[in-house]
Amino acid sequence: MAPPLPSTLNLNLSLRQLQIFRAVAESGSIRSAARSVHLTQPAVTHAVRELERSVGTPLFVRSVKGVVPTDIGAALLRRSRLLFNEVRRTQEEIVQLRDGTGGQLCIAFSSAAGQLLPDALTDFRARRPGVALELHEITWSTGDDRWRSGGYDFAVVSESGEPQDDGLLREKLLELPLSVVARAGHPLAQARTLARLQQSTWLVPGYGRALLQRLYAAQHRAPPADVVTCHSTQLALELLQRTDALALMSSDMLAASGVAGALLCLPLPGPLALLRISLLLRDPDALTPAARLFLACLRRVADRHQVATARGGA
Repeated sequence: MAPPLPSTLNLNLSLRQLQIFRAVAESGSIRSAARSVHLTQPAVTHAVRELERSVGTPLFVRSVKGVVPTDIGAALLRRSRLLFNEVRRTQEEIVQLRDGTGGQLCIAFSSAAGQLLPDALTDFRARRPGVALELHEITWSTGDDRWRSGGYDFAVVSESGEPQDDGLLREKLLELPLSVVARAGHPLAQARTLARLQQSTWLVPGYGRALLQRLYAAQHRAPPADVVTCHSTQLALELLQRTDALALMSSDMLAASGVAGALLCLPLPGPLALLRISLLLRDPDALTPAARLFLACLRRVADRHQVATARGGA
């Protein structure tokens, strides 16, 4: 009978080993991985076998078509991506603290959250013109592979309802009232109740289906049956102008869309619900100086926006 495996592992992994492992896992081929890491195929094979010996289990399923990570290999790949992103941030933080310039910043924004971006970007660029900045649009963080692998420094997303219990640190930057939006001339443009809109087609973002269910449940009605999840704001705006579909949208976002004349907010008593613009972080202590500065710029813009909204409603 084989001895039981230890409950803990004494791993002695080097970054170079993990780099080779990632190259093999992502390319699916020893040959391709060898070219990308500038080693011979025997050297790559030896490194993988040493890593498997350290882990105590195969990390790849091998076949004539190449290699595919096992379940444990997939877990190690996911963790190694997080690790290398943190190594990159460590290098950048050292350079930024040493020189006060440079670095790289990768941020994810949802469409509604993007309205904070122009002023924040202008403020940030005035202070850190040398930072390489990469911006991505996402609909929901947990469904984004790059978020899961730690590829973003932070994310600014749209949420409605109770925050998810996903272990992430959340900070509310802004709340925006939502209205029902339709094209000018829509046959239900004068509707004043959700009940009249029940049979319509609705275009919603990722959180919208659950939000519609809550809104109709509060009135003891079944939610609309014809609900289309649309992850592109630009596509939703196009469809709203060309069809009789409806959508939930903030008036600020509608004004910023450039098509406010073609679309209108229905005169329902409101606000129907609040859209929360939230900052999502994995670990505040892991933020680089550039990331912390950009966050400060975002917070200032959000505060100004909230004050302006409050004065407008006074």
